[in-house]
Amino acid sequence: MNTHILIYDSFVQFEVTLAAYFMKTKGEVYTLGLEDKALISCEGFSVNPSVLVENVDVSTIDLLIIPGGETDNLIGQEALLDLIRSLNRAGKVIAGICGGVSILKAAGVLDGKVYVDNESGVSNVVVDGTIITAKPNGYVDFALEIGRVMSIYKDEADLQETIDFFKHFKSV
Repeated sequence: MNTHILIYDSFVQFEVTLAAYFMKTKGEVYTLGLEDKALISCEGFSVNPSVLVENVDVSTIDLLIIPGGETDNLIGQEALLDLIRSLNRAGKVIAGICGGVSILKAAGVLDGKVYVDNESGVSNVVVDGTIITAKPNGYVDFALEIGRVMSIYKDEADLQETIDFFKHFKSV
């Protein structure tokens, strides 16, 4: 199973670190960038993309995760928006948290979907088909739901143990 995480200058790394950790247990995790250069997260980490948007093959992506950050200049990146649309047409799972949701909006994949910005309840995360969206402070729930949608848990007991450890800080 291949997970790709979009990285760009100012991306919020902590919002996707737990999801990356979970997904690494079942496959490979790749960083996906628009530029072939070191990108600086909002926390100050320098991260290089494993693959560029212009070179990635949609068929190799099982899950795309888009973190928050300063996303205004990404909204006009047609190569990125086309990739997201292609993934959506192919039925791939696409997950956006915080400002990442605005990228999904710009790509048009939230049209007719329920997502965190139009959810009237207090949910930190919303799953509508293959689209997962989350509020910034919902990063633990975001990671747990990504794992559930991607079927990484052995069974309900494994899921509950993961919830207990990462959400409720219980020893297991």
